[in-house]
Amino acid sequence: MALAAAVRELADLSSARISAETALRSSRSERTIARDVLKGLLTQADLTARALDCDKFRSPRRPSDHSLVVCARAFATDIDPIKKEFIVYGLSPDQVTAAATALERTLLNYVAAKAKRSAAIREFEEKLEVAMTYMRRFEALVANTLADNPATMAEWTVARKINRSRIRKRIAGLPPNVAEPVVQPKAA
Repeated sequence: MALAAAVRELADLSSARISAETALRSSRSERTIARDVLKGLLTQADLTARALDCDKFRSPRRPSDHSLVVCARAFATDIDPIKKEFIVYGLSPDQVTAAATALERTLLNYVAAKAKRSAAIREFEEKLEVAMTYMRRFEALVANTLADNPATMAEWTVARKINRSRIRKRIAGLPPNVAEPVVQPKAA
């Protein structure tokens, strides 16, 4: 009974882990999009500042997520006196601030998704260890009680194996949805 319950919990935890990994991929792509938007706006801001002979702003040389957000916040503060000139050139500092806020939000979502995935993995591994303990006990019980029944032991040996499916490698140059050609051996 305990082994069956542990296996059911493992199935639920496996689903939670897959869900967390999906959330992580989604938040990663949202973060990439938000980063690209902010980078583009800061590049426009840098270009506009140079056109206005304003030396108060330059976009970061190494645009990490943190430096982009900090640079955008500084831009919004430093450019406030000449905000109208930027707007005339088609760039509102409010756009930059909104993009920085969006990047910060996606960064927080990404960190939360990483934490959720990490917790799901840790919980799965802990429950797997418990299930394996139950399994070792069950195997000892089967071996001790059914050792004199070779047919049942043979069935048990087959039933307890986990066959792993092999993933076939793609032939270079073929798209993933095209089946590989089958090579027939030559008749002798």
